[in-house]
Amino acid sequence: KDILVTAISIFRCLIACQLKGINIKLTPLAMKMLLQRTSHVRGELKTKMRSLTRSFYGFRSSESRDVIRQNRDQAESLKEGSSFIFKDWITKTGIYKTELLQDGINVMWFANRSDEGIVYNKFFNPMPIKVIALTLTAVS
Repeated sequence: KDILVTAISIFRCLIACQLKGINIKLTPLAMKMLLQRTSHVRGELKTKMRSLTRSFYGFRSSESRDVIRQNRDQAESLKEGSSFIFKDWITKTGIYKTELLQDGINVMWFANRSDEGIVYNKFFNPMPIKVIALTLTAVS
């Protein structure tokens, strides 16, 4: 799965460069730089979403077996039928309208003036489906 994600990322970068008329050659150094950035973004997003998800859904930190079981049960119910993508995960209404999605995108790409969403705003308007999918993947 990770190899496929990496290959897709490299392919998308090559396509974007071609569309802009930039001819790049994939040298070992260029490949290394692309792979490091892809891995870094994924890791940074997972870290940020872990904190947001914990507070959004009310997961608690504890060594108590009851709390651990409650957290596990809630996580399983949110994953069942991809309930976590809905604004109301119980009635499954408001698909892709969960505040967690917007919060995650804001924290990852729009938190300050130097973030990618601000600096490269034309690439985030409209919001790319790939960004939405990546953010939701980090939640799951």
